[in-house]
Amino acid sequence: MSTSSSSQRLKAIATVFIIALLGLNGYLMYSKINQDKLIKKQNAELIESEKLQTDLEKEYYQALSDLEELRGDNTEANSMIESLKEDLKGQKERISALVLTEKNYQKAREELGRLKASAARYLEEIKTLKQENEALSQTNLVLSEEKKILTTEIQKERQVNDDLMTARATLTSEKEILEAEKMQLAEKVSIASVIKTSEIRVEPFKLRTSGKESIKKRAKAIDGLKICFSTLDNDVVPAGRESFFIRIINPLGETMAVESLGSGVMKLSDSGEDVRYSTIKLLDYENAASNECVNWQPDIEFQSGSYTVELYNKGHLVGSSNFALK
Repeated sequence: MSTSSSSQRLKAIATVFIIALLGLNGYLMYSKINQDKLIKKQNAELIESEKLQTDLEKEYYQALSDLEELRGDNTEANSMIESLKEDLKGQKERISALVLTEKNYQKAREELGRLKASAARYLEEIKTLKQENEALSQTNLVLSEEKKILTTEIQKERQVNDDLMTARATLTSEKEILEAEKMQLAEKVSIASVIKTSEIRVEPFKLRTSGKESIKKRAKAIDGLKICFSTLDNDVVPAGRESFFIRIINPLGETMAVESLGSGVMKLSDSGEDVRYSTIKLLDYENAASNECVNWQPDIEFQSGSYTVELYNKGHLVGSSNFALK
């Protein structure tokens, strides 16, 4: 009885031990399975992390390389490249933090996609800016060439204008010389065509009731003046009507003039001055000497003193004479 009881107890203990061993073994197997899963997960995360880091480094440095290839002499484009590189650097640091610190691989992958898109966009912006600058440079080059051409044309026009001004000045000077010579020639012709006079005689007279003239010397006793002169021959002057302007100057230095008796104004050839004359004598000149007379009765009272009589032909003084009245 005692032996049987001990055997049963041993069987029970063995059974419990076996069960315990089976349970421990199951636990150990369960733990191993979980540990394997954890290791597998960690390995997968490590692989993902390393892959993300590799992709990040690749995309980042590729973007930097692409940007550097676009660097040139344009200051604006180079400044933009530096700004974009700083922006990419900031994005890279944020993605690295998501991978290494936060272990947020999904968001890191999304951010990496944004970095690639940003890099592509930045490259397009730089290319566009360079193209615009090249187009602007080309436009400026064209404008510069056009400006050079325009400047050359302006210089040519100025030279032409200067030449024209010089030619005009020369022509003006020559014209003035010709005009002066013409005037001198005209003056010579005018002087050559003047009919000179001699023997100018002035006879103060009193008109009698019979109509005869009586020579007087007293100013209050006379009615008029008889002025006679002799013309000289001049072969240069063609035959025809000639005018002799007679100017009577009283003791006060005034020209005696009565409009109703033919007084008027003549122009002197040498000075162009307008002077009054007392009367005019018209005659038919035949290129020969002749004696001419004209009576001038102004119906005004004469003054005592010295008088002057001047004769003009074609605006030139051709003779003068003095007489006195008491």
